[in-house]
Amino acid sequence: MRVRGQSPILWRCLGQSQIGAEPGHAVVVDGLSYQEQQLLVYQVARWSEVPIARARELMSVLDEAGVLTRDASTPASEDEVYWERVSDNPRMRTQALRRGIVGIIGGGRLAHELVALLAESGVGALLPEDEELCAWTDALDPPVRTRMPLGTLPDLVVTVEGHLIEPVRARGLSVAGVAHLPVVVREVSVRVGPLLAPGSPPCATCLDLRERDADPQWPAVATQLRLLAPPPTETLLLHQAATLAARAVTEVLSGRGQQWAGRSVEISGVEAVGVERLWASHPECLCSSLDAAEDSGTAAPSSS
Repeated sequence: MRVRGQSPILWRCLGQSQIGAEPGHAVVVDGLSYQEQQLLVYQVARWSEVPIARARELMSVLDEAGVLTRDASTPASEDEVYWERVSDNPRMRTQALRRGIVGIIGGGRLAHELVALLAESGVGALLPEDEELCAWTDALDPPVRTRMPLGTLPDLVVTVEGHLIEPVRARGLSVAGVAHLPVVVREVSVRVGPLLAPGSPPCATCLDLRERDADPQWPAVATQLRLLAPPPTETLLLHQAATLAARAVTEVLSGRGQQWAGRSVEISGVEAVGVERLWASHPECLCSSLDAAEDSGTAAPSSS
């Protein structure tokens, strides 16, 4: 066994040592002799003169606290070192990202930076719809796959759009059974999320109906916004939005995407830490009826 994530072993005072450097994450061990504290630092029982039985007892305490890992091989990258500190098997995350297939719809600087960040994070296949972005992606280092066999569905599609989510496209992704992460570049903010997973409300129509509830004239405004070009945005905000979107994508691919279901984050120059918004299914949306029917075990009424 070895210390997880290369966390440091620190001397706090006589009889007390700490494994890990960050408050809230570190584990403190009390009641140690001077020799036992040396054992923790050097991890050699014979040199520290700690009896083998006591050394095993201490290792068992640390193992139960989650400080140790039985994985003999050390992490292969700085990303794996980090994730070994917060998860049981960082290699499973790495493998999930390598297997991941992500479609990118949209172009511009934000989409370019998002693609670069996902490639750097280890996502194995990136499929940009934009031809210029696809050619640019082909030249990335590390290389990623930009083509897949005909009929292959991506694990997730990210749309980078101006002002609002394009409803026809969102509906098409839902019908195809593809998870959808919208990134909307608005006039003063960028909204990342919520994750729109097929068969799991809310859907894009729910979001649209919620906007209408907040503003009865939203349908008229939205119709005009669909005709407008994406608004110009501060460079730093684009960097931040691309990073947040990349984080959301890697969480979805590695099985942690549930935290983005029904949740969006809006960032702007004046709300740099972001404003979180929770979205519920809308009672007028068909997906809400389907969800209720599944919970009750009955069939949903036909829309015809």
